[in-house]
Formats: sequence, C-alpha cells, structure tokens
Amino acid sequence: MVNPINAANRDTFTRRSFVTVGALGTMTLAACSTPESSTSSASAAATASSSPTPTAKFTGTVEVYPALDEVEINPIETVTVTTADSTLTKVTVTTAKGEELAGELAADGKSWASTDRMLFHSDYTVEWEAEDAAGTSGTGESAFSTVSAAYEVDALMNFDEGASYGIGKIIQFNFSEPVLNKAEVEKRITVKGGGDQAGKFRWYSDYMVRYRPEDKWATNSTVTVTIDLFGLDVGNGMIGNHTTTRSFKTWNKRYAFADNNTKTIKMYIDDLMVREAFITLGNTEWPSVVGQLVIMEKAESYYFNPGSLNLAENDPHYYEPFWASWTARLTSGGVFVHQALPSAWASVGRANVSHGCIGMLPDDAKFFYNTFGVGDVVETVNTGYPQADPDDGYGDWNIPFANYHDSTWQGNW
Repeated sequence: MVNPINAANRDTFTRRSFVTVGALGTMTLAACSTPESSTSSASAAATASSSPTPTAKFTGTVEVYPALDEVEINPIETVTVTTADSTLTKVTVTTAKGEELAGELAADGKSWASTDRMLFHSDYTVEWEAEDAAGTSGTGESAFSTVSAAYEVDALMNFDEGASYGIGKIIQFNFSEPVLNKAEVEKRITVKGGGDQAGKFRWYSDYMVRYRPEDKWATNSTVTVTIDLFGLDVGNGMIGNHTTTRSFKTWNKRYAFADNNTKTIKMYIDDLMVREAFITLGNTEWPSVVGQLVIMEKAESYYFNPGSLNLAENDPHYYEPFWASWTARLTSGGVFVHQALPSAWASVGRANVSHGCIGMLPDDAKFFYNTFGVGDVVETVNTGYPQADPDDGYGDWNIPFANYHDSTWQGNW
C-alpha cells in the first residue's frame, strides 16, 4: 500500500484516522415561569407535558480511509469505511462529476471496500449511513483527492496493435517521467509468444528501455506485451497511470547482407538467397557503419537535406538536396538503403561514393523496397568503420545477449 501524501508537505508521508460521530440531536427544555397561585402546579404540569422528547444521539464510531482532506492518493488504493461498534447501512463514494466508485458492503455491515480503481486527478466524496448498537442512525461525510496530473507517468510502446513486423523487431518503451525504480518497472512488463524464449531489458536512459529476446522472434508468430504501470511509484513519487496490453505479429525471415569487399548486397528470404545486387557504400570521409541494423521505417521517396549533416554549400561534401527513391531507414542519424542518384550509377559495384548509405541501381532498389519491411535486419561488413551506437536506430542485435542488460557494457561503436 502506498502512503498518501499530505497537502501541506508532499514530501511528508502521513495518514490521519477519520472518526465521525453522527449528528447530535437537539433537546429543548421549558423555560417559562408563572406567579405563584393555586393553579401553578397544574400549569407546570401542563408545561412539562408539552416539552419536546430529547433526540437520541448516535454514539458509534466510523473510520474512513483515505482520511479527511488527504491529497495525492494513489488511485490503486482501496477506499474503506469501517466500524467496530455499529452497522453500516449505506456507503457511496463519488467524484465531483458524480461518477460512483464501485464497492461492496460486508454482510455483517462492519465494513465497506471499493472494488474498482479510482481515477487520477479527481476529488472524491465518501458518504455513509450507519446505526449504532441502540439502533440510532448517524451519517458522515469525508473528502480526499487522488494523484494530480503533474505526478502521473505514461509509457508508450513502439509498435501498433495487430501490426506485422520483421523478426528483428526491438520492443521499446518511452516514459513521460524519469524512471528510478527500474527493477520494479521491469517486473511489471511481460512478453509472451514469438517463440517464448528468454529475453532481457536494456535501459538507454531514465526515460527509455528496450526489450529483446535472446535470438530473433519466431517467424509467423504473435508477440503479446503487457505493461502494468498502474499505481506503481517509478520514483520521486511519480505514479504509473495505465495498464496496457498490445500484440504484434511477425512475418517470415528476411535478411540482407551487404559486403564492402564485394560491393554487393545479398537478399535472403527464409535463408534462400533471392537476389544479389551491386551497391555503393559510404566514401572514405563518410564510411558506412558495420553490424546488424533493423529497418525503422520505409518511404517510396524521402527528402535528403545536406543540412541534416551540417553540410554548408561551400563544404566539399555538400550535395544538392534531393528526393531519394525507394528508401528504408536504418539509423536515426540518416543511414538508409535507397536508390543511388543517377550521378552515382557508374560507381555502383565499383566504388563507394555515398555519405554512409547503401545505394543501389533502380531495379534493385525497388526490389529491396518491395521485399523488406520494418523489423527486418540488414547487416553490413568490411567497411573498416565501427558499428552505429545501438540507440542510433536499433543496433541491439550487435550486443551479446549475455551483456544486454548491462547498460554500461561498451561494444564496437
């Protein structure tokens, strides 16, 4: 159970019991007087007989949790109303908008407990009715509020529900607030299917973690991911606000192997080579990275701007902006597989003239584009250059599985 946070000081964790006694009855006493006379006794008797009967007082005790005026209550908490010496007859818990929180009253009337999760950033009012041991009725009311929007934590996954991807797909979670309790978050994430093999997490920052299995996902399978953040304190009092389950599918095995020594790329489907094509890679100033990279996105055309590489017009490596054709992105930094510019066609298969991309002739580039998709793996070798940083795109397959969880492990990048 997460302690509530007091309104006066959010860093001081306190709880107060809230004991309510029923409304007091009123008692009216006669206050008239008459001169002494022979009729005074009769008058007094008549006055006494007309005095109101004292109203019985509710003497029971009822305790409500969360306590009166508490704030930043975790919505996963259970609202309770309890009594040891009375019988609860009715309990309602509602938001300021009139939404009622479901709950259950015990058969003996000694307790009521909520049975559903509360909403974030909401004011709740608890109202109860009870009878004490003497059968006298009493009522009470209490109010509290749940975690405000400033302390909510959301997480996004990098795949669409029901979508299909290549077997190299890396699962990524991005958090809206920094995660300090990383081990607790990992416990709240489950991954099933895709071959049901062992998997590990790797944190690239307090805001982002990835998950991969030991080997590529099974072909033509379904992978189901659940992240149950609701109510979890991820650190600094930040509370997860949702539980989400989402699935994606994998297609068959598709793999491409680019070799600088031969200036070719070999394309495989289910381990059968379906095409070999000549390529041009990065020149000596902009050599292509090596290792396995996962296709991040595709587009039939993509605007290439030298400004993204900080190339000014007077730079010897400057090129005129252009729309590249049949593009598949491999890194966030700008490594693509695409159709080479017409000016580079004579170099394809002979020399490296690109700025790190894998360039092909038109028919080959179009074939690659139509054959490979997001999540498929392209491996490049023999350029003499290191790997891309694993978080510059999805270079996670270049990390040995034994070292994957160790975010301090440094590979060839």
